[in-house]
Amino acid sequence: MEVVPVGEESLGVRSMCLYVETRDVRILFDAGVSLAPRRFGLPPHPRELERARKVRAHILRLAEVADVVTVSHYHRDHFTPWYPSIYMATDGETYRRVYGGRRVLLKSPEDLNWSQRRRHYGLAKALQEAGAEVIYADGREWSFGGTQITASPPLWHGPAGSKTGRVVAFAVKNGEETLAFVPDVEGPVEPEPVAFLRLVRPTIVVVGGPPTYLGWELDKAFAHLAEIIALRPHTLVLAHHLLRDAQWREKIGPVFELAERHRVAVTTYAGLAGRPEELFEARRRELYEKEPAEPKLQEEEEEE
Repeated sequence: MEVVPVGEESLGVRSMCLYVETRDVRILFDAGVSLAPRRFGLPPHPRELERARKVRAHILRLAEVADVVTVSHYHRDHFTPWYPSIYMATDGETYRRVYGGRRVLLKSPEDLNWSQRRRHYGLAKALQEAGAEVIYADGREWSFGGTQITASPPLWHGPAGSKTGRVVAFAVKNGEETLAFVPDVEGPVEPEPVAFLRLVRPTIVVVGGPPTYLGWELDKAFAHLAEIIALRPHTLVLAHHLLRDAQWREKIGPVFELAERHRVAVTTYAGLAGRPEELFEARRRELYEKEPAEPKLQEEEEEE
């Protein structure tokens, strides 16, 4: 199984885009990239804008060979929109190159909040125009030769009842390797993502960590990460919201200590890619201090 990190906070953008290839199928998970319109009162630094364009170019190269593309939920950093956006590096036709003619596994709109339902409606219409095969994934399974893809039931995006809605996680099993892609569960702060992982028994876990930059209480996240470590995957990839905090390693020190005792390697997208972490959003203020630029807000701020 080949695993290629594409975009994520440790790679300089908001994203959890990941490419997975087996002998049977090529999967592009959550083909989105976005930048926070404001952080520390500042819009994206030019270095962030440049990185968003590079990540988008990488997404487009991988989309050309992908058989399956996923949309775990409808926040802007997890799908390619049908309209132009500087912060998402799209030109209004980009979505056709990502989704056109491909099988797209999407989160069902049935239990979404209003803003995500609105985005689902726009994306579903665009996918139809692009000739994509649209499949609602929640709780379903697919086989591609010797590879099995399993989608979770709907999981909360953060705490139960959160206004940010629900997401779908995925597992890819091929031979002795199983990769679990568990985006935006913010910890996980709820037990359902752990139950899904117990079901699929992953050897590699990619999970959206807690948003410590928002003052998140970590007790539940630590407890659930401990349960994940107890499943003995060989690799635990901590991602996304957690990496928006420049001090994330210090704040989750007990997780590293526990993982070391269980011989579980803890890493990031950057670590998987063999690259240094570049936490551009978390260090936006420092970027403007070291590389002065005139702050220019290009797009209005809205929910992720």
